[in-house]
Amino acid sequence: MEDLEIVCPACGEASLVAAEDLETLEVGDVLECEACGAYLEVVSLDPLEVEAVEEGLEGFFVDCPRCGHTFEVSEEEEGEAVQCPECGFNFVPDWSEVEEEDEEW
Repeated sequence: MEDLEIVCPACGEASLVAAEDLETLEVGDVLECEACGAYLEVVSLDPLEVEAVEEGLEGFFVDCPRCGHTFEVSEEEEGEAVQCPECGFNFVPDWSEVEEEDEEW
């Protein structure tokens, strides 16, 4: 078995899962994104699929409405226009769906 690349649904960055870890991986296991620190729960093994169960501690991530690129914005930018680093589009992210971090996690 070879190492497998997964894409974090929170930040869009790729991470490698080592072949030896793949052999013991089970549905319900939680991985941590190397790029943003988000916790990713394994929801399927064939093919390997993960979903973010807790965003990383480094910030909030938004999708550009023009090109779909996911990038990080800081809390200080709430209510302000941001510029997509991929296509240069300026927009104000919708912060209404951002939830406070769950302290029990």
